[in-house]
Amino acid sequence: MSIDGSTNNVTAIETDMRDVLRARRPRLSDVSRETDNDYSSFVSGISVRSVQEIDHLIEGLQGLREKLNNDGDNLHRQIMQHVAFSQSIIELTKIVSDGMTSVNKPNAV
Repeated sequence: MSIDGSTNNVTAIETDMRDVLRARRPRLSDVSRETDNDYSSFVSGISVRSVQEIDHLIEGLQGLREKLNNDGDNLHRQIMQHVAFSQSIIELTKIVSDGMTSVNKPNAV
């Protein structure tokens, strides 16, 4: 729970945790230490699962970043090959065009 001036600001997670813990609390007036340990282990379990899920999401995002980088590199390489191929076609077209110009000239007699 965080305190901001005289107003208490409680996050949604803290509120949800309190509600879950209250729902699990027995309605008997004498709550033993064993029940407190149950709450502690329950909260610890939630924390561990949350951290594991966050770690799993981070790993997934890092894998996605690596895939995007690899795909971007591959795309760049293919574009460069296409540019080189297009330039070769342009040069070949010029050579053929120049050759056709000399073939189409009428021979001087």
